[in-house]
Amino acid sequence: MNVKCFKLSYMLSISFLLIVLSACSTTTGEDTSSKEKVEQTEEADGTKEFIFAGHNDIVSLDAGKINDEMSAIILYAVSEGLVRTSNDQIENGIAESYDISDDGLVYTFYLRDAQWADGEPVTSYDFEYSFLRTLDPETGSSQTNEFAPILNATEYASGDLTDVTEVGIKAIDEKTLEITLERPEPFFLNLLAEGINFYPIREDFIEEYGEDYGSSPDKFIGNGPFVLTEWERESSLVLEKNENYWNSDNVNLDKVVELILPDENTRVSMFELGDVDAVYSVSKTQVVNYPDHGVKTGGTLQYLSFNSDAENVLNNENLRKALSYAVDKEAIVEAIASPGSEAADRMIDPTIMIDDSPIVDVYPFESEIPAAGNLELAEEYLDKALDDLGITSADELPKINYISMDSPIHKLYAEALQERWNETIGVNVEVNILPVQQAIGALIEGEYDIFLVSESTGVNPETLLKKFTVGNGNNYPNWENEEYTELIEKSASSQDMDERMDYLIEAESIILEEAAVVPVLLPGSVYLFKDYVHDLHYGRQTGSIEFIYSSVDK
Repeated sequence: MNVKCFKLSYMLSISFLLIVLSACSTTTGEDTSSKEKVEQTEEADGTKEFIFAGHNDIVSLDAGKINDEMSAIILYAVSEGLVRTSNDQIENGIAESYDISDDGLVYTFYLRDAQWADGEPVTSYDFEYSFLRTLDPETGSSQTNEFAPILNATEYASGDLTDVTEVGIKAIDEKTLEITLERPEPFFLNLLAEGINFYPIREDFIEEYGEDYGSSPDKFIGNGPFVLTEWERESSLVLEKNENYWNSDNVNLDKVVELILPDENTRVSMFELGDVDAVYSVSKTQVVNYPDHGVKTGGTLQYLSFNSDAENVLNNENLRKALSYAVDKEAIVEAIASPGSEAADRMIDPTIMIDDSPIVDVYPFESEIPAAGNLELAEEYLDKALDDLGITSADELPKINYISMDSPIHKLYAEALQERWNETIGVNVEVNILPVQQAIGALIEGEYDIFLVSESTGVNPETLLKKFTVGNGNNYPNWENEEYTELIEKSASSQDMDERMDYLIEAESIILEEAAVVPVLLPGSVYLFKDYVHDLHYGRQTGSIEFIYSSVDK
């Protein structure tokens, strides 16, 4: 069999999760995994330390279950997959090299000599175990869709297939892992590199800690550049250099500290005082004070999810359309969103690239709803909804419950949308602000009417669209359309990219026409860091803030 062998780094054609931050123009594009270490000033005790301020605590370090950005940041630093991204390049991770079969279906990864933090060898069986555990229905992972390109992964995750040996994930020996796909997937390496669930897991740790795995430093084991040594809930995390990491010679920092500071004013004040070296994200109101801030867009879509469950008032399509047409996305971006943000009109991220061109240019689609909204149509659909419901005034509508996460930016979005709907079409929406984890729980359980979802757009165009099929566990709006589901399934089975996209665009037009979801904006991410911090990057998806090859010189 003729094979293509890929070694070292591979340029990203597209990028991959959850609100991300960008690389500043003062950082470099060098391959930091192999460059010489930067000379840097040490702390008084000789420790090279980097301190940054984040806004939320992590949830878990269980690679099979995490789906939030802050957990992804830390897991990116304490774990390593087959390949990883660094400064928007794909680099070999635990895989020293890999082959791709001529038909594009079989990926064979050859592992380097690498160790876990406790000195045990990392093997292909650790990857096989991790991936299959995530797919196992008993694990209850919400991230099984990320494995969809792999042969029989979806069927096994759904329970339709019980023979795990038929899933296309095979450890051939301790140093060889073979992954077989359902169809050729041009984005698969990007998925492995940027996905937040493709790290190895030690089976003995799962056996020992069970559901508590990843809940504290002593109940977790990683194989990445750093080791999590302290985790004080809602306060701070401390990471120290992993001397057993295969590439530790090129890791400059001895210690990384994340301070969890929900209040933005506190984060910025500590930055001004020099108590932190970087701030993970800042709002539009703070940006004016820092003209040299860094900005990056892409990797995340914020969209309104309207709960269309039969028991909910938003099961009424005309009411959903009324709310949808009343939204002025451009005004929201201008007034609230961070610099670099863009109004969105599609469920496909325009920063996804194919053949060096934005995928939305190669496969265009124009939404019927203008970015500034259309109040005339909004009022027409509201009148139709009132007729459907047998009432004469919007004041008679049942309570509409908007659940907002307790973060400054989400509260501003909620208040702006609440005011817009009330003042333009007279629809009253009750905003309920909940702690982040509680709000996400309400979303997953369907205990809401309206929710502004911030979600990874992934590395391929169907990442979000496939979530809204009938029976999908991540179908947050609880919207059901058999024709839509059939089109997504046809796209998934197509071997031709043009045909695949034709099905996707037809499906996209259906879900937007029925207003089950409303794409609002592609958030730009703004971050601050001191001029003595070098090689700090902000990836489009994985880990977001990438400090594994950073250095400080202060």
